[in-house]
Amino acid sequence: MNRLVALLTDFGTNDPYAGQVAAVITAASNARVVSLTHGVPAHHIQLGAHIVDASLEFLPSGAVLLAVVDPGVGTERRGLIVRRDCRWLVGPDNGLLMPVNGDVRCWTLDRPETWRRRVAPTFHARDVFAPVAARLANFERPEWLGSPVQDPVRVDRPSACVDTPSVRGEIIHIDGFGNLITNIPAAFVQTGSMLETRVGATRIDGLARTYGDGDRPVALIGSWNLLEIAVPGGSAAERLECRIRDTVFVRHTDD
Repeated sequence: MNRLVALLTDFGTNDPYAGQVAAVITAASNARVVSLTHGVPAHHIQLGAHIVDASLEFLPSGAVLLAVVDPGVGTERRGLIVRRDCRWLVGPDNGLLMPVNGDVRCWTLDRPETWRRRVAPTFHARDVFAPVAARLANFERPEWLGSPVQDPVRVDRPSACVDTPSVRGEIIHIDGFGNLITNIPAAFVQTGSMLETRVGATRIDGLARTYGDGDRPVALIGSWNLLEIAVPGGSAAERLECRIRDTVFVRHTDD
């Protein structure tokens, strides 16, 4: 059985970086390589970590996720293998791969003989992480590729503040359609009571089922299982003049 290797980076698609990483994996394994995204904003580790959190469940058990948002490339920061939710994750030890809470098993990449023969200090994704991901896809054991570590870096994600019956969160991402993705989990807003959402000067009543409900701004639960704000057929970011880190308030009201 061929394992799946998924790629998540901030490389963009205008340069050859993502393609070179995929080529190294393909040349060294029989893995199926797919790209989750190469559009993480440059160096935005927190958002990359959110995307890792939101994407793992869609990868089959045993899959490898190579995630690289790595402003510290070439420095003393470690490379890691992480065993998480029955998947393998490979990338920099800067919090990108780690859950907010919970214990996971980790190995630091300290076996240069498992990397490419020539390693560019500016491109560990291609020369260190990709060969390791390929070896995991070939069913090699993590202890052959690195040594166990107990102190991986974790990065704080801005979390929503709950003060029943209200929740205060913020916009963490604006997708390509202009939808405003917040850090407010679905569990905080999916109740039997009416819902009022405020962002800037805009008030939205109720919770829509999907993006095309009505012709006014809507609040809904998106595919990240987080509260989103959208404008049917348009860009909520433009129409509501919102930016990342703008505050979003949600309040449960009586029927």
